[in-house]
Amino acid sequence: EALEGSKSLSIETGKIHLMDFQIRFYAEEGEGCPEELSELCEEADGLVLGAPVYWGDINGLTKDFMDTVRISNANGKYALGIAIAGGTGKGLCSAIQSIYHFFYHRQLRGIDPTPVSRFNFKKALGNLYQSGKRLAEVSKEKKPFNDLWDRIEYYEKLDYMNYSFLDEILLLAEQLIEISRKK
Repeated sequence: EALEGSKSLSIETGKIHLMDFQIRFYAEEGEGCPEELSELCEEADGLVLGAPVYWGDINGLTKDFMDTVRISNANGKYALGIAIAGGTGKGLCSAIQSIYHFFYHRQLRGIDPTPVSRFNFKKALGNLYQSGKRLAEVSKEKKPFNDLWDRIEYYEKLDYMNYSFLDEILLLAEQLIEISRKK
């Protein structure tokens, strides 16, 4: 839906599945992320990174990608992260935090963190359409961070970045109550 939102503004989009690439774990010698994939990330004006939640965090393939991709022009490039948790939904906030920690450390300017569970799936799709439109709009011009403090302040204000395990359980309970009322 995020890509559809971007397309609605006549923005060229592309969808990449990490499993279609030979991404190896980080090692000081050797290549983890294929050059082609790093180049695609550098050429993009904005990035959407979605990952499934396994055992309370993002999956290993996404982690290997984040550990090894090279994006030399990342400072101020906009990015949208999505964590999708099945089952009970537990881990969706720690997983979204992992994606946005990656954005923070790579100096990408993350927008609209989106933790998704089966309880908020339909609502999240609608929100992601709007987030995709927003990503298309803001990606027209990079907004580099001035310094480390600028980046810290920016990320401290994003939703879900300071959620604890208890906050996550309360979020899931709110989602469950909301869909229960609709039935």
